Amino acid sequence: MNNKFLNMINRLLDWFKLVLVRFKNAGFGIFFIKNLFMLPDFFKDREANVFSKIKVVFTFLVTIFYFMSSIDFIPEILLGGLGFIDDVFILMWSIGVINEEINTYKIEFENSPKSKVIENVKWKIHDDEE
Repeated sequence: MNNKFLNMINRLLDWFKLVLVRFKNAGFGIFFIKNLFMLPDFFKDREANVFSKIKVVFTFLVTIFYFMSSIDFIPEILLGGLGFIDDVFILMWSIGVINEEINTYKIEFENSPKSKVIENVKWKIHDDEE
């Protein structure tokens, strides 16, 4: 029984470490806010990975549901201010996941031939010999 408990604690700590690494890679807010402006392009782009779009929507919905529901991993009523730790980790998790998907999309978009095309440009050829 003790070994199972330690195994469960180790898995939980590994998940916390993954959340912190994702949040660190998200740029602590500034770069994440900059990437948020790419979300409309990300969802409009038909070449973007459908599973990435689903992952972003699912992450957003889970985060909203968690904050709006009365269910908490660590209830604030029992532990006071320490009860907000789980809320912070859920928020950091969602920022990290969404930022990872946006960064992946940016890299794929920059490497695609589509990013080199300029659309909606009116041009005219002038003959210099006249």
